[in-house]
Amino acid sequence: MDKVKLSQEQLKELRYFIYKRGFREPEVMMEILDHFACKVEDKLNSKPNISLEEAMKEAHNEFGYSGFYSIKASLDVFTRRRYVIEYRKALKKMVVKPLRLIGLLAIGVGSYFAIHWAYINNMYDSYFEYNIVSMILLLTMVFIEVSKAIILYSKRSRKSYYLDIANTINYTGFFTIWICFPLSVVKSEKQLMIYSIWGALIIVYFVLSTVAHYKMMSKAYKDYEEFKSFHPNENPLA
Repeated sequence: MDKVKLSQEQLKELRYFIYKRGFREPEVMMEILDHFACKVEDKLNSKPNISLEEAMKEAHNEFGYSGFYSIKASLDVFTRRRYVIEYRKALKKMVVKPLRLIGLLAIGVGSYFAIHWAYINNMYDSYFEYNIVSMILLLTMVFIEVSKAIILYSKRSRKSYYLDIANTINYTGFFTIWICFPLSVVKSEKQLMIYSIWGALIIVYFVLSTVAHYKMMSKAYKDYEEFKSFHPNENPLA
């Protein structure tokens, strides 16, 4: 006896079954569908007289108490791990390639002398008494982060599971920078040197993090485009 294979119409019913249980991202739905369809086919083959609806319910019960959430959790872990690896690879390339390393050193040295110069010449904001150069650098970082947020949370980006997962990686780093960035008046030569070095290191870290984040998001967007090439219909229920 030939094994039962689900038709396109039956697969559509499986997708709707998944959709009704709260899994709306097309990438997640298709991952769940791969596992779910296999179990449903097994049920239909082992019990020839069972209906599709009964087979779906029995197959769903076999996933246990958490149901499809166990599949999504595994997918989340796997996807996040892939993008963390991509992020780290981008960081490594920045520090091992001579030209990029020289560029980072130039940014670091330039930031150090700029911050140092502002401290020595009492270039402070008259109202908050903050180092002018440090404030300019900090505001530049804020501008870059806001620009990234606007782009990443655009209408097109929100549709992608891959972009959403990748965008959660390394996003606490900037808020740490915000707290640690040296801005206030210094009172000794030693403090002056420490503040200048610390500010330069933060700028270098921010550049590294931003470039690595961009590379990682490009990989996520490429995954999204590849998924769409196999599943061009934006409506997963169609």
